[in-house]
Amino acid sequence: MAAFFIGIKEAQRLKVEKLWVECDSASVVSAILSSKIPWSFLQVWWSATSYFHSSQWRITHCYREGNTLADALAKRAATSKVSCIWDTMPSFILHSVVWEALGRPLYRFE
Repeated sequence: MAAFFIGIKEAQRLKVEKLWVECDSASVVSAILSSKIPWSFLQVWWSATSYFHSSQWRITHCYREGNTLADALAKRAATSKVSCIWDTMPSFILHSVVWEALGRPLYRFE
């Protein structure tokens, strides 16, 4: 849920007018779509309401395997314990970007 609101704040800062959020957490998608926001995020939800009304946006669920770039960025943030915003594409996701652009399947094995 926190990542959703961080992304919304960044979209506001960048003045994004059309936004499609793909989230790998079905519970976050359900909470947002039903407006049943946990109390700890209500303040942020209320502050984002004007942005939601002034822009075209949607949120949908996708599996982690369907959003490998976001998964790679989230894994990097979790392991480094640092959250970053890049102006250019970080080198550690370049392979995934090329692979996805070529339409090749990606599989996740642990």
